Amino acid sequence: MNHRTAVVTLLSCIFISSVNGVLRVMTFNLWISGANVNNGLQKIAKHIALINPDIVALQEVVSINALNNLTALLGDEWTSICHQNKDSPDVAIITKHEIHSQSYANTSRGIGVRILVDSWYFVNVWSVHLDYLSYGPYAAYNKLVTSMDQIMAGENPRSGQGRRQNMEEIKNNPKMASWIRKSSYVPVIVAGDFNSPSHLDWTVKAKRRHGGWSVEWPATKIMSDLGFIDSFREVHPNVDADPGYTWSTVNKFNEQWDYTIPEPQDRIDFIFCLGDITPIRSFVYAGSEPLQPIPRHWNNDYPSDHFAVVTDFDVKNIL
Repeated sequence: MNHRTAVVTLLSCIFISSVNGVLRVMTFNLWISGANVNNGLQKIAKHIALINPDIVALQEVVSINALNNLTALLGDEWTSICHQNKDSPDVAIITKHEIHSQSYANTSRGIGVRILVDSWYFVNVWSVHLDYLSYGPYAAYNKLVTSMDQIMAGENPRSGQGRRQNMEEIKNNPKMASWIRKSSYVPVIVAGDFNSPSHLDWTVKAKRRHGGWSVEWPATKIMSDLGFIDSFREVHPNVDADPGYTWSTVNKFNEQWDYTIPEPQDRIDFIFCLGDITPIRSFVYAGSEPLQPIPRHWNNDYPSDHFAVVTDFDVKNIL
């Protein structure tokens, strides 16, 4: 696909969000609230405005002030809520619709809230940011790793703070458990940076692309076992044709070896859904301007080291 075709495709996807009966959701890792590019916060606001989502799950929000400044840049119609039990919020949700703050729930790695869309229907939304340590692909591509137990030690460490434990905590949150039980009435969306690939991508068929491993990554498997649909993979079932990599826009080589060793690229940002809504369109997004990789990234127009993910949901069944 050439640059002009890509831009036309992107613009057509953006304008779809105004169609009736469609809910547009975005997940966006802000890379320390835009601190790694010039005028980063303004660029974050610019790209959110271009996408025109109804709801955005944010990660790497450094402060309440940064969040307030972002919503101010977006305009009066935007409201926000962030993690209320952390000095640095990290996770937040912003929306053009009505947040029911009394529905707020949190875990160590996420927040959830109920949103009233267009004064018409409710949706329960989580923004999550799972632990980044012991990143699984580093183990999978390490030739000294010879057993699945070694890979899983990073997902389920003895410290209790791994990605499996993060997801179990979200799953077992009382409010989340209630929302799951009642998802046929009010849909549930879980979006964010999982810092983990998907078990739907690391299949036996795709072993050659993944260091010879097929891995049932627990964070995404837990979501599937709960009945959640991976919206991007639902719309794009062919892993080879549409890998959907979200890591990374700019982190292509490891700086500790003078940028000679490639950084594993993978799909680690997700939008999951449960209930009577259907993903009809999903894409990864990093703007339309060329991106310079680290360390030449400071003047990039797109302000994140992650691709954002955007999904349009058909919500007509719940209207």
